[in-house]
Formats: sequence, C-alpha cells, structure tokens
Amino acid sequence: MNDVLAARCYGTQGPRVALVHGWGWDGRLLSPLAEALGAHCRVVQPDLPGYGLNVGQRCDGFDDCVDQLVQAVPDAEVLVGWSLGGLLAIAWAARMPVRRLLLVGASPRFMQAVDWPYGMTEERFDAFADGLEQDPRRTRARFAALAALGDSDARGVRGAMAALMDDLPPAPQALSQGLDWLRERDLRDTLRSLPIPLCCLHGEQDHVVDIGAAAKEAAARWMPVPGAAHLPWRHRELSDLCAWVCADD
Repeated sequence: MNDVLAARCYGTQGPRVALVHGWGWDGRLLSPLAEALGAHCRVVQPDLPGYGLNVGQRCDGFDDCVDQLVQAVPDAEVLVGWSLGGLLAIAWAARMPVRRLLLVGASPRFMQAVDWPYGMTEERFDAFADGLEQDPRRTRARFAALAALGDSDARGVRGAMAALMDDLPPAPQALSQGLDWLRERDLRDTLRSLPIPLCCLHGEQDHVVDIGAAAKEAAARWMPVPGAAHLPWRHRELSDLCAWVCADD
C-alpha cells in the first residue's frame, strides 16, 4: 500500500487547485506558476510517484498514478496539468467532479497519428528517449534542450531546468513509465466528453507539443504565448489565467 503522495501547498483562500507537473522534473520547475495561482487559490502540488517529495514512491501504471493523485487531493475543484501532467489531469477530470481543467503545454495525445498532425513524430520522440536505461541524465538533458528550442529566452529555460537537473533526480522507473504513457495514451475522446470548461496555455514556439493541439481542443478558451516554447508560464503575466481558474461556473 503506497502512502499518500506528499505535496507542496500555496495560498490560503479560493478554490482548491491541484497542479500536476510533467516528465523529467518534479513540481519545483512549476514554482512560478504555483506561486501565481497561490495568490488567488489554495494550490496543492503533489509530486508524481518517483519524483521529488515522492521519489521513494511507486505506481503500478497510469491508472494507479491517477488514483494516487486523487487520493492526495480528493477535494480538488480545478485541475492544472503541464505536459505529461496534462494527460494525468484529463484522466483525473474524467473520474472526479471537478469544475475546470487547465492544460499547460499539454495535449490529449502526444504522438502523431494519421488524424492528429499535432503530436511528436516517432523519430523525434525516439531521439530523446533513446538510451534512457543507460543514461537517464542525458535523456533528461535532451528533453530540456527540446523544451527550450525556439524559446525567445532559451538560455533562461535551460538554466531553470539545469538548476534542478541533479537535485533529487527522478527514479529511473518513473522516467521509463512516463515515456510509455506519452507514447501510448490517447485521451482525445475523454477530453471531448468532459462537461467542464477547458483552457489551454501554450507557447507558440513549443516543439514538444505543437500549438495546434491547444487550438484544436480548447475551442472555448485558449491562451497562446508569443515567444514561449514548452514552459509558457515564464513569458506571461498570469493574472488573466488566475482569473479564469478562479471564476465561478
């Protein structure tokens, strides 16, 4: 039996917001976003099993990971997921009665398909995934380079990710599981069936997830960020985003 996932908390009033990080880095990478939301909301940010505060935890697969997130924040009203965390947040929203869903640099499907040109090609995915078992750090460094590619502050993005590269790195099993989920999961139908407001914050220069995925899935509200790649919160004044998250339905 796994313990309840440990989490960082921000803010003391407003709706309960669960913030889910992505592949390769724990929740500290999202601290600017967490702090901005925390000025308006009660933010709970659990690290995924095998990451950060929960580096000693394990999960048995994607669904078990979602179960652990739900257990960590059972009263979440709004879900916010970055990158891989967006996939987990979509699945979470399908299980629990949340009010709103915000996807940040995320997509319901990360790989290209005949009917989905917005995903990553097999060749690009394999280029950074190759060699994970032999050298996890090098694979994470490849991802950091891809996350910064095209960003007008690419040096700042690389610096933010490099600062956390060797400080409590993720467990190898968690990295391997996450890549499997990114390769295999297709939650497009799940996302389209959700009866809640959806918003996407997305960098216009994102080379991990094409911005077309955000425009396609967030017909009601999407927030493109000029000059940004895969870490769009670094480029945007977030007051309008916080207002959307906190809005009454």
